[in-house]
Amino acid sequence: MTAAEVAERVERFVRTQFRVAPSDTRFSRSEPLFDSGYVDSVGVVELLAFLDQEFSVHLADEVLMSPEFSTIDGIAAIVGRLVNGKQPT
Repeated sequence: MTAAEVAERVERFVRTQFRVAPSDTRFSRSEPLFDSGYVDSVGVVELLAFLDQEFSVHLADEVLMSPEFSTIDGIAAIVGRLVNGKQPT
C-alpha cells in the first residue's frame, strides 16, 4: 500500500469524522491537523482507533509526538512504512 493510498483514506476519515467542509480552502493534506484545530485531543484517540482498525498498525509514543504525525501526509508516510514492514523514522 502506498502513502498516497493511505493519505486518501485518512483524509476521507478526517473530513467525515471531524466535519471538514468541502469549501474549507485552508484544509489540505499538509495542514497541521492539531495546531489548526481540525483534530482535538479526543479526536486523536478516534484517529488512532481508525488507524488501528483500518491499517492494523499501532503507533509508538515517540511517533505520536513527532512533527511528522501532525499532517495527513505525515501520518500516511508513517502508516505506509509500517504497513510495508519498515520501521517509522
